[in-house]
Amino acid sequence: MFSIIVPSYHRNAEVNSLLLSLEQQTMKNFDVIIIDDCSPNPIKIDRTFSFPVQVLRNENNLGAAQSRNNGAKVATGEWLLFLDDDDRFADNKCELITQTIAQNPAINFIYHPAKCEMVNEKFSYVTHPFSNEKDLTLDNILLANKIGGMPMLAVKKDFFWQLNGFSTQLKSLEDYEFVLNAVSQSNLSAKYIDEPLSLCTFHTKRSSVSTNTENTEKAIEKIAQQYVKTAQQQYNFSINSLYMLAFPNAMNLSRKAAMYYFKIFKLSKNLKHLIIAIVTFISPRLAINLKRFI
Repeated sequence: MFSIIVPSYHRNAEVNSLLLSLEQQTMKNFDVIIIDDCSPNPIKIDRTFSFPVQVLRNENNLGAAQSRNNGAKVATGEWLLFLDDDDRFADNKCELITQTIAQNPAINFIYHPAKCEMVNEKFSYVTHPFSNEKDLTLDNILLANKIGGMPMLAVKKDFFWQLNGFSTQLKSLEDYEFVLNAVSQSNLSAKYIDEPLSLCTFHTKRSSVSTNTENTEKAIEKIAQQYVKTAQQQYNFSINSLYMLAFPNAMNLSRKAAMYYFKIFKLSKNLKHLIIAIVTFISPRLAINLKRFI
């Protein structure tokens, strides 16, 4: 029923650990497609598993969007699940999604919360997507992606290709653009599962998180051109754009994030954003820890 698509670059140990974690699924009605994005040392699977696994290798480094599209092209499952090599699924995820599809055969899109673990700070929190599927409007998602990233989604394969997969024109925010595209479709039939079925890990000060926002800024410009049509949408997306620019700086514990939060305050006039800006300027690590309570 499911094809789980995992893009990876030069992270052989993480991929094998991920596959081992999938052995804990209470229902194994899936196969796994690993897309090796032209790693210097090709990814190798070091054992056999109780579910089918195949490794595709890109001849050139293509990035996450094209890698996921390449995985979807060979997927045999009716539904697509997406997983990053450092994230994990709850052990009952495939079983609960299977039950949800059986009870709602007309749906083509499933989303759910995630448990997010801040590794360095040693705490976790649970995301809060829109629980009412009627809230999945373009205006709302331009203001904030209250659906989630790819590990929090299941997408019917024919609907995925109706959306033309992931935009390879973007070098950043391609997962967010995918969600915007999905909620723009008149035949979107979404279902929310109110359980954190994915575990996503975040590391502050990680070398892979760059504060160079050039690709994000270019992606924001392209997304605005395609999706922002009204004054309300412009306002909403202006706020969300600043959040997206603040994020890599916050994750790098850079006080530059405070500048973006202050700009959000000036737009929204919401004192919460002013407080976040002040706290971030005083101590970015303290601001990160506020996620325990917000």
